[in-house]
Amino acid sequence: MDRPEPGLIRWSPSASRDSFLHINVQHRVVQIYEPTGHAQRGRFDYRKLAKHDDLPPLTAYDWSPSHPGLVAVGTSTGVVNLLRVDDGSNAYLELNLKMSRACHAVAFNTTGKLAVALDRVRSDNCLYIWDVSRLSTLDPSRSGFPADTDPFLDPTDRLEPSVSVSSVRFFEDNPNVLVAGIKGQGLRIHDLREAGNGAVIHFPTKCCNNLAIDYADQNYFASSALDQPGIMVWDRRATHRQDASLAYADAVDRDGMPWGGALRLDHAVQMEADPAHMDNKNSFIRSIRFCRDHPGMLAVLARTGQLRILSTRHEFVDHDLKIDGGPELLEVRRSFEMDPLYAEPSHRDDKVVSFDWITLRSPVLQPRLLVLRASGALEVLEKPSFTSEYPFKLIPWQAPYRGLEEGTPYHEPMEFEPAQARSLLGPLFTEKALSDIPLFGSDRANVNVLVEQTMTAGAQLEDFGTEEADQKLPDAFLKASSLAEKLTALRQSLSQTNQGVKGQVNPSLGGVPSSQLQRHEKLLGDTKARSDLPNEAHVVLDHMMLLRAKEGYLFHYEKNQKIVADDPWLQDMWAWVAGAEEAASDGGMMSHPLDLGYMGVYTIWTNNLGSKPLTRLSDGATVPDHVGWERCLNAINKKLGVYKFDGVETKRPHHREMCLEMCNWGRSLDSDISAGPGRQRDSTWHTMAAAHALFRGETKEAIQVLKKASTEHPELLFVSLALQLIGKSDETGAKGTLDFDERVASKTDPYLRAISSIIATGDWTKIANQRSLPLRDRVFVAVRNFSDEDLTAWLHREVATAIKTGDIEGIVLTGISDSLVDILARYVEKFGDYQTATLLLSICAPRFIDDVRAAAFRSAYRAYLQRHRAFFLRSKFDVESTKRSKHHGRPTLRPPGRQIALRCVYCDAETSLNAHNGGTGGSGTATPLPSFMGSGPSASAHGNPFTEKMAAAGISCPNCKRHLPRCVVCLEVVGMPRGDRPEMATPEAKMAGRFPTFCLQCEHVLHLDHARQWFARHQECPVPECRCKCNFRANPELNYH
Repeated sequence: MDRPEPGLIRWSPSASRDSFLHINVQHRVVQIYEPTGHAQRGRFDYRKLAKHDDLPPLTAYDWSPSHPGLVAVGTSTGVVNLLRVDDGSNAYLELNLKMSRACHAVAFNTTGKLAVALDRVRSDNCLYIWDVSRLSTLDPSRSGFPADTDPFLDPTDRLEPSVSVSSVRFFEDNPNVLVAGIKGQGLRIHDLREAGNGAVIHFPTKCCNNLAIDYADQNYFASSALDQPGIMVWDRRATHRQDASLAYADAVDRDGMPWGGALRLDHAVQMEADPAHMDNKNSFIRSIRFCRDHPGMLAVLARTGQLRILSTRHEFVDHDLKIDGGPELLEVRRSFEMDPLYAEPSHRDDKVVSFDWITLRSPVLQPRLLVLRASGALEVLEKPSFTSEYPFKLIPWQAPYRGLEEGTPYHEPMEFEPAQARSLLGPLFTEKALSDIPLFGSDRANVNVLVEQTMTAGAQLEDFGTEEADQKLPDAFLKASSLAEKLTALRQSLSQTNQGVKGQVNPSLGGVPSSQLQRHEKLLGDTKARSDLPNEAHVVLDHMMLLRAKEGYLFHYEKNQKIVADDPWLQDMWAWVAGAEEAASDGGMMSHPLDLGYMGVYTIWTNNLGSKPLTRLSDGATVPDHVGWERCLNAINKKLGVYKFDGVETKRPHHREMCLEMCNWGRSLDSDISAGPGRQRDSTWHTMAAAHALFRGETKEAIQVLKKASTEHPELLFVSLALQLIGKSDETGAKGTLDFDERVASKTDPYLRAISSIIATGDWTKIANQRSLPLRDRVFVAVRNFSDEDLTAWLHREVATAIKTGDIEGIVLTGISDSLVDILARYVEKFGDYQTATLLLSICAPRFIDDVRAAAFRSAYRAYLQRHRAFFLRSKFDVESTKRSKHHGRPTLRPPGRQIALRCVYCDAETSLNAHNGGTGGSGTATPLPSFMGSGPSASAHGNPFTEKMAAAGISCPNCKRHLPRCVVCLEVVGMPRGDRPEMATPEAKMAGRFPTFCLQCEHVLHLDHARQWFARHQECPVPECRCKCNFRANPELNYH
């Protein structure tokens, strides 16, 4: 059994008792708690009943269903301790073995028997059955065990000789029947009433651990293996082959189902993505539990913290093919991830380590789990309901929402007839009525009464969908004119509401300031999946990419910084890109034979040209060696005016000069340190300026910054004095270190914390690893102060971390390269912002990057704009990104397929104006004409120049020279300037005069203004020979538009 550090939890095995058990393995304490009220996500009311603080080191445990205070604990020596945990007496009894070996599992039945599964030894049985039923008659009013309690000398039954029993469980419907997992052999079902107690049923399998029996249908039980992420569900009715149906026999013979199996899942949980964790000694699956209130519903917990619920049902089999009493196959109907963030590195301290189902005594209530997290917190998780999709199915809107410009209601619900409302909306309102009620204690709600009242109330969907939101919109949101202002106002309002999570300190880390990544995730997570916001806020949050695109979010990087002003991390990223663009302009990052534009610190330091190295080399050149890289970087540094490197001793000074320059791209080194007389700055800005000077090795400048700031912020005076003392000690050579307690250092100002660390320790490694600092600053410190070998290892670790966490600050390390695609893939997975990923990668993909994910981001973004009918924005993106893809003057992006084509109705030739004018657009050249139509050299050489101009304007076919038809009213060619000059009239008449209209029945053509004038008085076609009623209306009373 796995023993996670925070402990183990178990809900009461008796359905009539409302209590749960918590075992703290680290402190060796057992505590019993009682739920007292609500048990829902975000709120769990409970109180402690009893405590037992003399727990031996355990390897297995179980809680007696017949005695609420009796817990059996197995140890590594085989001794089983029976603990009295409900009275605080710390009393216990021991069940000793003649031969010492590890105890793998213990299990009570409902009549007072205890099964003990032991490790293998020769010449002895390994499954002992003890009768401890006399302890169930203990007086609850008396403390501990009676002094005259006779010791348990011998077990009543000894089973399974010379094997290793890894797991054991009793069936509740028949307390004398148990199932045991035998290591390396399989599962065996024993009936203790049988003479000799031989195995009744044997299922060969490797899944011998984590046995769990379905409380609602005792025919099924589940098990798993130690080294596999799969589970098996078994059917104990599989006794003889003649009792199996044809469908079951076919699954065994053809589909590889083991005999006795009902469901086989080879990958019930996800395996670790990191190969370093594959050697973990713990089993893949930590525990399996069946829900007591719902048959076929089980939950599986993996060692990674993944908690998945599987809802199973019987496979459909024709009624005539069923055999009563025979085994039946199961299938997974739905699965649910209860903690989707389990794989996040920042979520490591909150992953689930133990769980159990809460017994609710009513199938109407939504099933829920009690989980214990790695931080020691208890939490209730509810299984997603079937009615959670009701509001979306009952709202008559189609994605995407089309009412942004018109301001139409967002997510407006449907209205139903009163006679239909009760049957349609009953499940929805029942769930709402039961969502926030006490389930335990003296104030327990009567579920049946609540359901009856809800079903007879006769409510409409508007009572549920259009109710007042819990969160009111701030005035700043309503007055804001840009998306960034609206998001900033909304997040500030939510931050003020959630005072419990306000600030930058991470409580789970003992008061250490939150990292930049955690702060960014919190910023974006505050508005993610919020259901208590008004529809006006949801309109903005659901259409952020579209609104940014309408504000001009494209390839103007200074403008992009203003558009994403609500997100400082995105803003800093675009500032770096703007700096890279400025450095690469006019060949600034080129030196024969290398083109190093948009590369990052890590790619420069490791001489990595990416997946398409030839595109960064001159024609015919080869990749230079280290000396060649140094020579090229020296030339680029001189061209850009980069300062000489004055840090640690290194073999690659020009590499370091370029890396330091990249850390400052988009930042102004000439900061306005001396703020004007009327300009106020907070202390954080001054400490940032001083820290930057300190990072550059300019201690005197840092002292001057803090001295000037001390007039407004006196607390900074002592920091400047300490820096002066450090400077003097550097001059005299007397250096020393001071005690630096990170717990009492600044928790809100990362730069002041960094200055304090330098003053106390002088260790630049701590600064480089201080994740509360921006990654730019940490990289700058590492490049300037680490040795070549240490810098290589440090950069490699940071890039791997950025890829794993999707930290967009990593662009300073990777640049716009293949590694950035890995970072953006994780970033998009977490936040869904593939718009930013597309714009970033369009700068260098496919010019320098060959990755299918870059093309997928681009296709997804184009499809998004197309769905929202933002055709102009999509076309503008296509044009601008194609320009960005040019390499040696030629675009590397394939031009989009032709969307508008001209087809002549006379010769059926398809053409495009671009192809006719000598361009390369479209799908090729025009269709050649037959020889009898006069398309030979003489015809083209002596063509009518007027006709050629008409063809160029799209009025005449460039192949057969036939022009557009004539208006049947004025007899002038449509598309040509008209003699009556309608453009001199009103703008509406001007547009109508240029627009041709066609009758789909007779195919005659009119100018739009002529058609309006004619059909205002007539129904027939203006052509005398034509009897077509072009303007006929079948229902004239209808208002046609």
